[in-house]
Amino acid sequence: MTDDDIEHVGSLARIIRAYAAEWAIRANGGYLAQACGTAELLALLHTQVMDIGPSVAPMDPPRFSATPKPGDSGVRGEDWLGHGPDTFIVSPAHYATAHYATLVATGRLSSKALEEESTDGGLLEMIGAEHSPGMAVTSGSLGIALGVAVGRAIARKQQGTPGTIWVLISDGELQEGSTWEALQLAVARGLDNIRIILDRNNMQVDGQMTGVMPVGDVAAKFRAFGLDVVEHDAHDVPGLFSALSELQKAAGPAILVSKSEPWRGFGFLEPRWHENKLHFVRLTPDEKAELEKEVADIWATS
Repeated sequence: MTDDDIEHVGSLARIIRAYAAEWAIRANGGYLAQACGTAELLALLHTQVMDIGPSVAPMDPPRFSATPKPGDSGVRGEDWLGHGPDTFIVSPAHYATAHYATLVATGRLSSKALEEESTDGGLLEMIGAEHSPGMAVTSGSLGIALGVAVGRAIARKQQGTPGTIWVLISDGELQEGSTWEALQLAVARGLDNIRIILDRNNMQVDGQMTGVMPVGDVAAKFRAFGLDVVEHDAHDVPGLFSALSELQKAAGPAILVSKSEPWRGFGFLEPRWHENKLHFVRLTPDEKAELEKEVADIWATS
């Protein structure tokens, strides 16, 4: 990466946070922390790492008509990701806001869509589904999408289709048995065309994971299952890029443990982490005013 690339990714990360914050302000609540923790990662993937090709979907999405089904593809969230050799699957559906903001920041979706299409009948649902821009799988029940990704990776191997399937998972999903079954199958099949990123924010809906259901040394567990493992700070752009590059060189299935701070970018969020009130952010009047000011500062310097 050049210095200009690093600066560009950092700027995109701030913009992703700003768009996600504006969503939370309009709705007086939202999954802001998930965008705060993954902004650099999403910016890097979309601009420096993945080859997903140009979007084949409209900048301004249509209204919802029906779910995709055989014989009627309807609106497919994957169309905003293009038809390049690589594929990106977001497993935790509540990270949808973060991904919508990324699509806007990288020119695949209009900023107007964040406001107009997040209403009833719009495609930008707070819990994304397969018709939502940038979402490949309906995975509101956590632990589903990784199995789908492994199945796709196996199909690609059988068909001789090139490209990498990138999957973003949350650490709460490590409490799901289906996650470990999918990892075990990926290793058994030696899938070198799947790359997994774990957002290790130590947070789930009921609070910090250590107080709900600790999962221990996840990197050691992944290695015991036979995966190549890389660990890195989610907010160090050049280091994170190097970690993703290392991930791509693995001879089999590999996973990046991306250690994130889900309050990054907005100072008033960190106390919520200690109070177990960060998974879904409901804003007090004072917090709303503070967030509006911080978002204005981001736009003033972007």
